[in-house]
Amino acid sequence: MKFQLESSKLEFFRPDAFGFINGLKKEPPKQKMINLSIGAPNRPTPEWIVEAMKENLSNPAYHTYPPQHGAPELLEAVADWYKKRFGVTLNHEENVLVTVGIKEAIFNALHALVNAGDSILVPDPGYPTYFEAVLFTGGKLLTYNGDVDPMATLDEIESLARLHKPKMVIVNYPSNPTGRVANREYYDRLSELSGKYGFVVMSDLAYSEIAFDNLEVNSYFEARQNLELGLEYFAFSKTYNMAGWRVGAIVAEKRLLDAVKLYKSKIDSNVFYPIQLAAVAALKTTPNSYYRELREMYQGRRDAIIDGLKASGLTFTAPQGAMYVWVSTPEGTDPWSFTEKLYREYGILVVPGTAYGVNGSKKVRMGLVQEFEAMEDAARRLAEGRSW
Repeated sequence: MKFQLESSKLEFFRPDAFGFINGLKKEPPKQKMINLSIGAPNRPTPEWIVEAMKENLSNPAYHTYPPQHGAPELLEAVADWYKKRFGVTLNHEENVLVTVGIKEAIFNALHALVNAGDSILVPDPGYPTYFEAVLFTGGKLLTYNGDVDPMATLDEIESLARLHKPKMVIVNYPSNPTGRVANREYYDRLSELSGKYGFVVMSDLAYSEIAFDNLEVNSYFEARQNLELGLEYFAFSKTYNMAGWRVGAIVAEKRLLDAVKLYKSKIDSNVFYPIQLAAVAALKTTPNSYYRELREMYQGRRDAIIDGLKASGLTFTAPQGAMYVWVSTPEGTDPWSFTEKLYREYGILVVPGTAYGVNGSKKVRMGLVQEFEAMEDAARRLAEGRSW
Protein backbone atom coordinates (compact mmCIF):
# COMPACT_ATOMS: atom_id res chain seq x y z
CA MET A 1 0.00 0.00 0.00
CA LYS A 2 1.41 3.36 -1.03
CA PHE A 3 1.13 6.40 1.19
CA GLN A 4 2.07 10.04 0.84
CA LEU A 5 5.43 10.81 2.42
CA GLU A 6 5.29 14.58 2.23
CA SER A 7 2.72 16.92 3.70
CA SER A 8 0.07 18.01 1.23
CA LYS A 9 0.61 21.54 2.55
CA LEU A 10 3.87 21.70 0.60
CA GLU A 11 1.71 22.31 -2.47
CA PHE A 12 1.30 25.85 -1.12
CA PHE A 13 4.93 26.42 -2.18
CA ARG A 14 4.46 25.35 -5.80
CA PRO A 15 5.20 26.55 -8.41
CA ASP A 16 8.46 27.63 -6.82
CA ALA A 17 9.65 30.85 -8.47
CA PHE A 18 13.01 30.81 -6.75
CA GLY A 19 13.59 27.18 -7.76
CA PHE A 20 12.87 28.30 -11.34
CA ILE A 21 15.44 31.09 -11.00
CA ASN A 22 18.07 28.74 -9.62
CA GLY A 23 17.42 26.43 -12.55
CA LEU A 24 18.05 29.27 -15.00
CA LYS A 25 21.40 30.03 -13.38
CA LYS A 26 22.71 26.57 -14.28
CA GLU A 27 23.31 27.81 -17.83
CA PRO A 28 25.31 31.03 -18.37
CA PRO A 29 23.53 33.91 -20.18
CA LYS A 30 24.84 35.73 -23.24
CA GLN A 31 26.10 38.58 -21.06
CA LYS A 32 27.60 38.58 -17.59
CA MET A 33 24.86 38.04 -15.03
CA ILE A 34 23.50 40.95 -13.00
CA ASN A 35 21.50 39.34 -10.22
CA LEU A 36 18.51 41.52 -9.33
CA SER A 37 16.45 38.63 -8.00
CA ILE A 38 17.68 38.54 -4.42
CA GLY A 39 15.97 40.50 -1.67
CA ALA A 40 19.04 41.03 0.48
CA PRO A 41 21.51 43.93 0.73
CA ASN A 42 24.78 43.35 -1.12
CA ARG A 43 26.98 45.34 1.28
CA PRO A 44 28.54 43.98 4.48
CA THR A 45 27.20 44.60 7.95
CA PRO A 46 28.67 47.85 9.38
CA GLU A 47 31.89 47.26 11.29
CA TRP A 48 30.63 48.67 14.61
CA ILE A 49 27.94 45.97 14.64
CA VAL A 50 30.43 43.24 13.76
CA GLU A 51 32.81 44.47 16.45
CA ALA A 52 30.04 44.28 19.07
CA MET A 53 29.51 40.66 18.09
CA LYS A 54 33.24 39.90 18.35
CA GLU A 55 33.54 41.53 21.76
CA ASN A 56 30.92 39.20 23.21
CA LEU A 57 31.59 36.04 21.24
CA SER A 58 34.15 34.54 23.61
CA ASN A 59 32.18 35.21 26.78
CA PRO A 60 31.14 31.76 28.08
CA ALA A 61 28.18 33.30 29.88
CA TYR A 62 26.58 33.76 26.45
CA HIS A 63 27.19 30.19 25.25
CA THR A 64 24.11 28.76 26.94
CA TYR A 65 20.48 29.31 25.96
CA PRO A 66 19.59 32.99 25.64
CA PRO A 67 16.61 34.51 27.51
CA GLN A 68 13.46 32.94 26.13
CA HIS A 69 11.84 36.14 24.87
CA GLY A 70 14.98 38.14 24.11
CA ALA A 71 17.96 39.72 25.80
CA PRO A 72 16.80 42.55 28.08
CA GLU A 73 19.36 44.86 26.46
CA LEU A 74 17.76 44.34 23.04
CA LEU A 75 14.18 44.55 24.32
CA GLU A 76 15.03 47.92 25.86
CA ALA A 77 16.89 49.07 22.74
CA VAL A 78 13.90 48.33 20.50
CA ALA A 79 11.57 50.18 22.88
CA ASP A 80 13.97 53.14 22.97
CA TRP A 81 14.20 53.12 19.17
CA TYR A 82 10.41 53.25 18.81
CA LYS A 83 10.29 56.22 21.16
CA LYS A 84 13.10 58.04 19.35
CA ARG A 85 12.04 57.17 15.79
CA PHE A 86 8.24 57.17 16.00
CA GLY A 87 7.34 58.76 19.31
CA VAL A 88 5.70 55.50 20.44
CA THR A 89 5.98 54.47 24.10
CA LEU A 90 6.46 50.73 24.75
CA ASN A 91 6.89 48.58 27.82
CA HIS A 92 9.94 46.59 26.75
CA GLU A 93 8.96 43.56 28.86
CA GLU A 94 5.33 43.45 27.75
CA ASN A 95 5.34 44.82 24.21
CA VAL A 96 8.58 43.58 22.59
CA LEU A 97 9.62 40.05 21.56
CA VAL A 98 12.93 39.19 19.89
CA THR A 99 12.58 36.84 16.91
CA VAL A 100 14.75 34.80 14.55
CA GLY A 101 14.23 37.27 11.74
CA ILE A 102 10.87 38.29 10.26
CA LYS A 103 9.91 35.22 8.23
CA GLU A 104 9.87 33.14 11.43
CA ALA A 105 7.95 35.90 13.20
CA ILE A 106 5.20 35.88 10.56
CA PHE A 107 4.74 32.11 10.76
CA ASN A 108 4.82 32.02 14.55
CA ALA A 109 2.44 34.95 15.01
CA LEU A 110 -0.10 33.55 12.60
CA HIS A 111 0.05 30.09 14.18
CA ALA A 112 -0.36 31.63 17.62
CA LEU A 113 -3.31 33.84 16.70
CA VAL A 114 -5.21 32.15 13.86
CA ASN A 115 -7.66 29.25 14.03
CA ALA A 116 -8.65 27.11 11.06
CA GLY A 117 -11.33 28.94 9.13
CA ASP A 118 -10.41 32.43 10.38
CA SER A 119 -10.35 34.95 7.53
CA ILE A 120 -7.03 36.77 7.03
CA LEU A 121 -6.75 39.69 4.62
CA VAL A 122 -3.43 39.88 2.75
CA PRO A 123 -2.07 42.32 0.13
CA ASP A 124 -1.78 40.94 -3.39
CA PRO A 125 0.92 41.41 -4.57
CA GLY A 126 2.65 40.82 -1.27
CA TYR A 127 5.48 39.04 0.48
CA PRO A 128 4.99 35.29 -0.28
CA THR A 129 5.35 34.27 3.38
CA TYR A 130 2.02 35.97 4.18
CA PHE A 131 0.16 33.66 1.81
CA GLU A 132 2.06 30.55 2.84
CA ALA A 133 1.72 31.12 6.57
CA VAL A 134 -2.03 31.77 6.37
CA LEU A 135 -2.58 28.61 4.34
CA PHE A 136 -0.47 26.54 6.73
CA THR A 137 -2.63 27.65 9.66
CA GLY A 138 -5.79 26.55 7.89
CA GLY A 139 -6.96 30.14 7.76
CA LYS A 140 -9.15 31.48 4.97
CA LEU A 141 -6.95 33.56 2.68
CA LEU A 142 -8.55 36.76 1.39
CA THR A 143 -6.71 39.39 -0.64
CA TYR A 144 -6.94 43.08 -1.41
CA ASN A 145 -5.19 44.90 -4.24
CA GLY A 146 -1.77 45.98 -2.99
CA ASP A 147 -0.70 47.40 -6.36
CA VAL A 148 -2.46 50.75 -5.94
CA ASP A 149 -1.93 53.82 -3.78
CA PRO A 150 -2.31 52.74 -0.13
CA MET A 151 -5.18 55.18 0.48
CA ALA A 152 -7.07 53.52 -2.37
CA THR A 153 -6.94 50.15 -0.58
CA LEU A 154 -8.93 51.33 2.44
CA ASP A 155 -12.38 51.17 0.83
CA GLU A 156 -11.67 47.63 -0.37
CA ILE A 157 -10.38 46.63 3.07
CA GLU A 158 -13.53 48.04 4.67
CA SER A 159 -15.81 46.27 2.19
CA LEU A 160 -14.08 42.95 2.82
CA ALA A 161 -14.09 43.54 6.58
CA ARG A 162 -17.83 44.23 6.53
CA LEU A 163 -18.52 41.11 4.47
CA HIS A 164 -16.04 38.55 5.84
CA LYS A 165 -15.19 39.84 9.33
CA PRO A 166 -11.48 38.97 9.08
CA LYS A 167 -9.52 38.26 12.23
CA MET A 168 -6.45 40.00 10.84
CA VAL A 169 -5.41 42.43 8.10
CA ILE A 170 -1.76 42.36 7.00
CA VAL A 171 -0.13 45.54 5.66
CA ASN A 172 3.43 46.15 4.45
CA TYR A 173 4.80 49.62 3.75
CA PRO A 174 7.30 50.33 2.28
CA SER A 175 6.05 47.44 0.21
CA ASN A 176 7.72 44.33 -1.12
CA PRO A 177 7.37 44.09 -4.11
CA THR A 178 5.70 47.35 -5.23
CA GLY A 179 7.83 49.91 -3.37
CA ARG A 180 4.77 51.93 -2.30
CA VAL A 181 4.86 53.92 0.94
CA ALA A 182 1.90 54.69 3.23
CA ASN A 183 1.51 57.97 5.09
CA ARG A 184 0.25 58.77 8.58
CA GLU A 185 -3.30 59.43 7.33
CA TYR A 186 -3.42 55.90 5.96
CA TYR A 187 -2.55 54.40 9.34
CA ASP A 188 -5.02 56.71 11.10
CA ARG A 189 -7.85 55.46 8.91
CA LEU A 190 -6.69 51.83 9.14
CA SER A 191 -6.69 52.14 12.93
CA GLU A 192 -10.26 53.43 12.80
CA LEU A 193 -11.29 50.43 10.69
CA SER A 194 -9.57 48.07 13.13
CA GLY A 195 -11.59 49.52 15.98
CA LYS A 196 -14.82 49.51 13.98
CA TYR A 197 -14.61 45.93 12.71
CA GLY A 198 -12.47 44.37 15.45
CA PHE A 199 -9.64 42.98 13.31
CA VAL A 200 -5.97 42.76 14.27
CA VAL A 201 -3.56 44.80 12.14
CA MET A 202 -0.27 43.03 11.39
CA SER A 203 2.15 45.67 10.07
CA ASP A 204 5.40 44.58 8.40
CA LEU A 205 7.92 47.40 8.76
CA ALA A 206 10.94 45.59 7.32
CA TYR A 207 12.01 48.55 5.14
CA SER A 208 11.41 51.38 7.61
CA GLU A 209 14.63 53.26 6.78
CA ILE A 210 14.58 52.93 2.99
CA ALA A 211 12.40 55.63 1.42
CA PHE A 212 13.03 58.07 -1.42
CA ASP A 213 12.39 61.69 -2.35
CA ASN A 214 12.27 62.75 1.31
CA LEU A 215 9.21 60.63 2.05
CA GLU A 216 8.63 59.77 5.69
CA VAL A 217 7.97 56.18 6.80
CA ASN A 218 5.52 55.82 9.66
CA SER A 219 4.76 53.10 12.17
CA TYR A 220 1.21 51.82 12.56
CA PHE A 221 1.52 52.53 16.27
CA GLU A 222 1.85 56.24 15.64
CA ALA A 223 -1.87 56.00 14.92
CA ARG A 224 -2.56 53.26 17.47
CA GLN A 225 -0.66 54.48 20.51
CA ASN A 226 -2.53 52.15 22.87
CA LEU A 227 -1.32 49.20 20.70
CA GLU A 228 -4.79 47.60 20.88
CA LEU A 229 -5.30 44.89 18.23
CA GLY A 230 -1.94 45.67 16.68
CA LEU A 231 1.42 44.02 16.08
CA GLU A 232 4.33 45.18 13.98
CA TYR A 233 7.51 43.54 12.74
CA PHE A 234 10.79 45.36 13.30
CA ALA A 235 13.71 44.21 11.15
CA PHE A 236 17.49 44.52 11.10
CA SER A 237 18.13 42.71 7.80
CA LYS A 238 17.58 45.51 5.31
CA THR A 239 18.52 48.60 7.31
CA TYR A 240 21.75 47.25 8.78
CA ASN A 241 22.73 44.68 6.09
CA MET A 242 22.11 41.89 8.62
CA ALA A 243 20.03 39.47 6.54
CA GLY A 244 22.21 36.50 7.49
CA TRP A 245 22.22 37.28 11.21
CA ARG A 246 18.55 36.27 11.62
CA VAL A 247 17.38 38.69 14.25
CA GLY A 248 14.24 40.80 14.39
CA ALA A 249 11.45 41.76 16.76
CA ILE A 250 7.70 41.89 17.15
CA VAL A 251 6.18 44.93 18.81
CA ALA A 252 2.59 44.31 19.90
CA GLU A 253 -0.24 44.66 22.35
CA LYS A 254 0.46 42.48 25.40
CA ARG A 255 -2.51 40.14 24.84
CA LEU A 256 -1.34 39.33 21.33
CA LEU A 257 2.32 39.12 22.21
CA ASP A 258 1.72 36.77 25.14
CA ALA A 259 0.12 34.30 22.73
CA VAL A 260 3.03 34.56 20.31
CA LYS A 261 5.52 34.14 23.16
CA LEU A 262 3.83 30.93 24.27
CA TYR A 263 3.77 29.45 20.77
CA LYS A 264 7.29 30.57 19.91
CA SER A 265 8.68 29.04 23.13
CA LYS A 266 7.73 25.61 21.75
CA ILE A 267 9.44 26.23 18.40
CA ASP A 268 12.89 27.67 19.11
CA SER A 269 15.21 28.95 21.85
CA ASN A 270 15.62 32.42 20.37
CA VAL A 271 18.72 34.15 19.01
CA PHE A 272 22.35 33.66 20.11
CA TYR A 273 23.04 36.31 22.77
CA PRO A 274 26.06 37.97 21.05
CA ILE A 275 23.92 38.47 17.93
CA GLN A 276 21.32 40.23 20.05
CA LEU A 277 24.01 42.46 21.55
CA ALA A 278 25.21 43.27 18.05
CA ALA A 279 21.62 44.28 17.24
CA VAL A 280 21.73 46.56 20.29
CA ALA A 281 24.83 48.21 18.83
CA ALA A 282 22.96 48.69 15.55
CA LEU A 283 20.19 50.61 17.29
CA LYS A 284 22.30 52.55 19.77
CA THR A 285 25.56 53.40 18.00
CA THR A 286 24.71 53.75 14.31
CA PRO A 287 25.31 57.40 13.33
CA ASN A 288 22.54 59.43 11.72
CA SER A 289 24.75 59.88 8.67
CA TYR A 290 24.48 56.14 7.99
CA TYR A 291 20.70 56.31 7.52
CA ARG A 292 21.00 59.30 5.21
CA GLU A 293 23.66 57.56 3.12
CA LEU A 294 21.57 54.37 3.03
CA ARG A 295 18.61 56.21 1.51
CA GLU A 296 20.84 58.06 -0.94
CA MET A 297 22.51 54.84 -2.04
CA TYR A 298 19.25 53.05 -2.80
CA GLN A 299 17.74 56.13 -4.44
CA GLY A 300 20.76 56.37 -6.73
CA ARG A 301 20.32 52.75 -7.73
CA ARG A 302 16.59 53.29 -8.24
CA ASP A 303 17.13 56.32 -10.44
CA ALA A 304 19.70 54.48 -12.55
CA ILE A 305 17.46 51.50 -13.29
CA ILE A 306 14.32 53.52 -13.96
CA ASP A 307 16.20 55.61 -16.52
CA GLY A 308 16.91 52.39 -18.40
CA LEU A 309 13.33 51.19 -18.00
CA LYS A 310 12.00 54.46 -19.42
CA ALA A 311 14.29 54.10 -22.45
CA SER A 312 13.34 50.44 -22.87
CA GLY A 313 9.64 51.12 -23.36
CA LEU A 314 8.68 48.89 -20.43
CA THR A 315 5.98 50.05 -18.03
CA PHE A 316 6.78 50.23 -14.33
CA THR A 317 5.91 51.89 -11.05
CA ALA A 318 8.72 54.05 -9.68
CA PRO A 319 9.19 52.86 -6.08
CA GLN A 320 8.79 55.29 -3.20
CA GLY A 321 10.72 53.02 -0.84
CA ALA A 322 12.00 49.50 -0.11
CA MET A 323 14.52 48.03 -2.56
CA TYR A 324 12.58 46.82 -5.61
CA VAL A 325 11.07 48.01 -8.89
CA TRP A 326 7.77 46.43 -9.98
CA VAL A 327 7.87 46.12 -13.77
CA SER A 328 5.10 45.12 -16.19
CA THR A 329 5.81 42.40 -18.72
CA PRO A 330 5.40 43.20 -22.42
CA GLU A 331 1.93 42.72 -23.86
CA GLY A 332 1.14 39.02 -24.27
CA THR A 333 4.18 37.85 -22.28
CA ASP A 334 3.87 35.95 -19.01
CA PRO A 335 6.33 36.69 -16.18
CA TRP A 336 8.01 33.27 -16.36
CA SER A 337 8.99 33.57 -20.03
CA PHE A 338 9.94 37.23 -19.59
CA THR A 339 12.17 36.33 -16.64
CA GLU A 340 13.85 33.70 -18.81
CA LYS A 341 14.28 36.13 -21.73
CA LEU A 342 15.81 38.83 -19.52
CA TYR A 343 18.26 36.32 -18.13
CA ARG A 344 19.27 34.45 -21.28
CA GLU A 345 19.51 37.45 -23.64
CA TYR A 346 20.44 40.31 -21.30
CA GLY A 347 21.97 38.58 -18.28
CA ILE A 348 19.51 40.31 -15.94
CA LEU A 349 18.02 37.96 -13.33
CA VAL A 350 14.66 39.01 -11.85
CA VAL A 351 11.72 37.33 -10.07
CA PRO A 352 8.44 36.37 -11.81
CA GLY A 353 5.65 38.48 -10.34
CA THR A 354 3.41 35.50 -9.67
CA ALA A 355 5.67 34.70 -6.70
CA TYR A 356 3.89 37.61 -5.01
CA GLY A 357 0.29 36.75 -5.85
CA VAL A 358 -2.24 36.68 -8.67
CA ASN A 359 -1.86 40.43 -9.21
CA GLY A 360 1.75 39.75 -10.20
CA SER A 361 0.72 37.66 -13.21
CA LYS A 362 1.93 40.39 -15.60
CA LYS A 363 4.88 41.66 -13.55
CA VAL A 364 8.48 40.96 -12.58
CA ARG A 365 10.41 42.27 -9.58
CA MET A 366 13.83 43.87 -10.01
CA GLY A 367 15.91 44.38 -6.86
CA LEU A 368 18.06 47.42 -6.15
CA VAL A 369 20.62 45.03 -4.76
CA GLN A 370 23.77 45.66 -6.81
CA GLU A 371 26.20 48.54 -6.81
CA PHE A 372 25.39 51.69 -8.81
CA GLU A 373 27.67 50.71 -11.70
CA ALA A 374 25.91 47.36 -12.08
CA MET A 375 22.51 49.05 -11.96
CA GLU A 376 23.69 51.43 -14.69
CA ASP A 377 24.87 48.46 -16.74
CA ALA A 378 21.49 46.75 -16.33
CA ALA A 379 19.78 50.00 -17.34
CA ARG A 380 21.96 50.24 -20.45
CA ARG A 381 21.14 46.68 -21.47
CA LEU A 382 17.44 47.31 -21.05
CA ALA A 383 17.61 50.56 -23.03
CA GLU A 384 19.57 49.00 -25.86
CA GLY A 385 17.48 45.84 -26.02
CA ARG A 386 13.90 46.85 -26.76
CA SER A 387 13.25 43.46 -28.44
CA TRP A 388 10.22 42.72 -26.32
